[in-house]
Amino acid sequence: MQGGFASLCHACYRSIPWIVRVHCPVCGRPANCPDCVRRTHAAIIVNRSAVRYDAIIREWLALYKYHGHEALEPLLGEMLTAAYRGLQAEYARQAPDAAPLRFDAVIPVPVSEPRLLERGFNQAERLAARLAASEQLTLHDVLRRTRHSGKQSIKSRGDRLRDTRNLFTTDGQAWDSLIHHVQVRSSSAIPPTSHCRLLLIDDIYTTGSTVHACADALATAMRQSSLGATLEIYCLTLARS
Repeated sequence: MQGGFASLCHACYRSIPWIVRVHCPVCGRPANCPDCVRRTHAAIIVNRSAVRYDAIIREWLALYKYHGHEALEPLLGEMLTAAYRGLQAEYARQAPDAAPLRFDAVIPVPVSEPRLLERGFNQAERLAARLAASEQLTLHDVLRRTRHSGKQSIKSRGDRLRDTRNLFTTDGQAWDSLIHHVQVRSSSAIPPTSHCRLLLIDDIYTTGSTVHACADALATAMRQSSLGATLEIYCLTLARS
């Protein structure tokens, strides 16, 4: 990443652990990824993250999510936006003859009701809203949790897979609004398009179980819709553990 942010001094900017090179082409981990190697079904095309989840980022996110330091939100939003522009640039390098990478909707990963009551906000929704405003994207909050689940990072791989099965669903009215938006966009495109490209947003990518479960819920809803579009799901996260 180049440049800096007006809200940071040079020393603080230099401390940000930007991910400048990925080793796993799917999840964007800056090291080899056993989770992606073992995953037999991938509902997400790629995940890209802005930074490594090191001690500094862990502290910033803890202050933001648990200790009322919401003044950090603009900075975190800028970091996510930088990752989005990096994703666009990567796509352009890999497909130089294709149209620029754009998305029909930005979709935040939902938190459970207890988490929402505890924090007072959904950090993924807040970050997604900042990205959408910055990059002129459309935010559609269509996903809902079906139950509360514990922290995925402390569980075994088998427990994660079982715990996230059917963990998410789509809200009927919000999903219908998204489908209508895609239909209008598709019919007005020149030439008309028959695909739907969605961007999932979350704060941390640890094992991928959560975002893949979200993508499965979106894919199920798309199969049950009358749109008949080819679905492409990408994921953008602030930090990669």
